[in-house]
Amino acid sequence: MPGKPSRAPVLLREKQAPLGRLQGAKLSTGSLFPSRRVLHLSLITLVAVGALLFAVLGSVGAGSSPNRGRLVLTDGLYNHVNGAPVVAAAAAIAPTPDSVPITLHEDGLATSTTAASPTVGEALAQKGIVLGRGDYVFPDRASPLTAGTHIYIYHANDVSLVVDGQTAETRTRKATVAGLLSEAGITLAPEDRVEPPPDTPLTKDTTVRVVRVREGIDTVEETIPRETIYQNNPSMDQGDYVVLQPGADGLIRRSYRVVYEDGQEAERELVDESEVQSEPEIVARGTRPVNLVDTPAGPLRYRDSLNVWATWYNPASAGRSADSPWYGIAATGVPVHRGIVAVDPSVIPLGSRIYVPGYGEAVAADTGSAVVGNIIDLGFADYEVADWRSGWVEIYILE
Repeated sequence: MPGKPSRAPVLLREKQAPLGRLQGAKLSTGSLFPSRRVLHLSLITLVAVGALLFAVLGSVGAGSSPNRGRLVLTDGLYNHVNGAPVVAAAAAIAPTPDSVPITLHEDGLATSTTAASPTVGEALAQKGIVLGRGDYVFPDRASPLTAGTHIYIYHANDVSLVVDGQTAETRTRKATVAGLLSEAGITLAPEDRVEPPPDTPLTKDTTVRVVRVREGIDTVEETIPRETIYQNNPSMDQGDYVVLQPGADGLIRRSYRVVYEDGQEAERELVDESEVQSEPEIVARGTRPVNLVDTPAGPLRYRDSLNVWATWYNPASAGRSADSPWYGIAATGVPVHRGIVAVDPSVIPLGSRIYVPGYGEAVAADTGSAVVGNIIDLGFADYEVADWRSGWVEIYILE
């Protein structure tokens, strides 16, 4: 190598020099130059030291260990590199990591590169690889970086998981939807559905939805109203009705297979239907004309009407003394008051209900010696005001 002292020529000159001359060489008194023997020894020493320094420095520069730095020399001390003693120099050189070959396996993709960092974590930072929550790296980030290191990085994905109406944002390193569900402890029933399917690979911002599917039978009953059939009856008055046959409502029963997704009905299918026939209701309806009279209380049905002379009376005018046990008592034994009318039983039977315009409804419940034919006497109690003026009036015999 140019510039490097050759050891071989020195050794040759040592062999050619006579031993006696080397042993007997001395410095002459007052000479400015050392003897030949001294020069030879000095030259040999310099060559040896130079060769040793070259070997040490060359070995340090070619080494592959990340922990091996440049040679550190300290004044007056000996340092060892690869077991070889080196005389320390006065200046100190700071340690610097060497660039070493490594292989990065990031999410299954292998890349060969180099890094000059003492640890795995610093090497990843040097390569611009950012690790987030849930990410995994092997060896761990504190591990020392050595030549040939294989670093495995598995990034977690941000995913949304929707289950039972609840949405959860999470990060996972699982590769598929099925792995995410297993990691989250989600149990699926045989009918449940997963969107997307379980074997779908997970990517960033994937939304996974678990649809709870349930199936059941829903039975619905629908009433068929009974029909009403009317039969006219001329022997019955208009407005009168008699139920001859009550009848019965019919029924339609339908059974459906219903599919629910997350509690909401998603599908309905008819699987069975049955029907119970209705029975008609039969009602007799009167058609005979009916006589009606308008009253302040509403229309009243009557069977006959009479034009009569109507007078009035009270217990005091009935001809009995006040101490008589029959004072104020009508012929039928009821007390005399407004609504009790004295009649001729041969014209208006006792017990008949009548309506007298201007007087009101009444009952034929009394008689009198002066009440003969089409004459009636309208009763009042002693404490009631007799607001009636005698005269002719059309009265109605009520049904």
